[in-house]
Amino acid sequence: MSVINYKKANCVNCYRCIRECPVKAIRMKDEQAEIIEDACISCGICLKSCPQNAKSIRNDVGIVKELIENKQDIYVSLAPSFMAAFDVDHPGKIISGLNALGLKKVQETSLGALLVSKEYKRLFDKNDQSCFITTACPTVNSLVQQYYPDVVDCLAPVVSPMLAHAKLLKQKYGQNIRVVFIGPCVAKKQEVKEFQNDQLVDAVLTFKELQEWFDQENISLNDLPEKDFLNDDTGNAKFYPVPGGVIKTVFNSEKSFDFNVLSISGIEECMEVFELIEKGELNNMFIEANACAGGCLNGPALPANTARYHKVRKKLLGYAYADGQLSDFTDLDLENLNLKKIFFAKPNNYKVPSEDEIKEILAMIGKVNPTDELNCGACGYNTCREKAIAVYQGKAELYMCMPYMRERAESISNIIIRSTPNGIIAVDQNMQVQEFNCTAEQMFNVQRQYIVGKNIIEIIDDTFFRETLDTGKNIFNKKVTYPEYDITTSQSYIYIKEHNIVIALIKDITREEKQQQHIYKLREETIDMAQRVIDNQMIVAQQIASLLGETTAETKVTLTKLKDSVLKKEGE
Repeated sequence: MSVINYKKANCVNCYRCIRECPVKAIRMKDEQAEIIEDACISCGICLKSCPQNAKSIRNDVGIVKELIENKQDIYVSLAPSFMAAFDVDHPGKIISGLNALGLKKVQETSLGALLVSKEYKRLFDKNDQSCFITTACPTVNSLVQQYYPDVVDCLAPVVSPMLAHAKLLKQKYGQNIRVVFIGPCVAKKQEVKEFQNDQLVDAVLTFKELQEWFDQENISLNDLPEKDFLNDDTGNAKFYPVPGGVIKTVFNSEKSFDFNVLSISGIEECMEVFELIEKGELNNMFIEANACAGGCLNGPALPANTARYHKVRKKLLGYAYADGQLSDFTDLDLENLNLKKIFFAKPNNYKVPSEDEIKEILAMIGKVNPTDELNCGACGYNTCREKAIAVYQGKAELYMCMPYMRERAESISNIIIRSTPNGIIAVDQNMQVQEFNCTAEQMFNVQRQYIVGKNIIEIIDDTFFRETLDTGKNIFNKKVTYPEYDITTSQSYIYIKEHNIVIALIKDITREEKQQQHIYKLREETIDMAQRVIDNQMIVAQQIASLLGETTAETKVTLTKLKDSVLKKEGE
């Protein structure tokens, strides 16, 4: 598992993390950013740059709590930059805060820095290297090993102060103790993974994680008493977190006294110096290298409310100078403490595409000629070619090109607007026409170039436009007839609040209306015919009824007479 991970739900494809990553160790996959673990140098820059807080760091607080619950013998190695991370009026109050969490034994990591500095001095005095690069910063070490393999031999073969301190603690208090490092660095979590088999450091907490833990336990540091560290005075090793601090400790000097001593901070400056070393343009230098611009005081895992850099720098310097003198480390015994670390090149094995393959990838996003390569950097890569190489290597997705996607989207939108069978008219708050598509041109017999920018009232009534704009409510399916244009339309008016415009979607229903009128006329004629038939039938019925009535009366008279005649004869 990578030290830095992404929350997929939060990634919004802004590519900002790729732009900020100095080694482009972030890939886009299925429109989600993810860390390329074997390319990452754990600098933590992406943590600061992400506007969505989509990144998370492996959190070891749970491990520490479990160690406390199991009553393990825990020693804390606390980076001296804690003075920058926590707003305490006395350094001893941080000790009380850690004690309140259950961490009873606390030493400053600067004690390990003293040991490392002594080893640096010993190796530098031998001067068997063209350049000597300090290895206290794990991000710098990874940067050299992965991206400047020809410079690896210049890395001082010495462990970091964190590991040196862990070795010292175990030597002094027993191999079974548990060590927890607390500092401002993300890369320390990665560094510990390399020494898992040695079991030197059991957990790494960042200052940010520690502050969150304090908050969860409602611990206010300035309300606590002052306590002392377990360690002896570490003097000038407290300067390690600021640029020049390592040099000050190694040479026991207030300043960089020799032109062959160089302090660099920030990955860009480190890369520039390493390139000079590769080219043989920089020789015989003691180089203090720190990946964070401004040193560890500007680490990526400080609490969110940390004060401005120069304010905390002043605070740390006051703390480091508190004893009024620089400590000497000549009395420290390193004979029984192995501080050696071997560094080796770990270059990536990504295949580089040929020139034809690069051109083919560029052509797929409309970049056929060199002039098409805008090199805008919106995708996160410095040039279009660099991005094409990343696509080939599986680090980037083809359609991450913002200008291409915008042009493509606009092109598709324009095609839709031009090709739709409905008229589209957009007007602004002043009733001036902003859009007038081809169908609208045909409907109202006016070309777009003559009406855009003019008032809509010049061609049609603006009543529904104004009503929609004034009320902010959409109007749907209004039937409007324009005798002057010989058309009948069905119109819908949509208010676009963000741009304060109204868009009318106009459908020509003239043919349908005429068909409806024709059908209505046929229905009227059919009804008339039916009515005439009914009327004729009524007349015939009446005539038949009349004839039947007369015949019935005559029959009755005749039969009555016949009856009377018969009865009369019988009576005689």
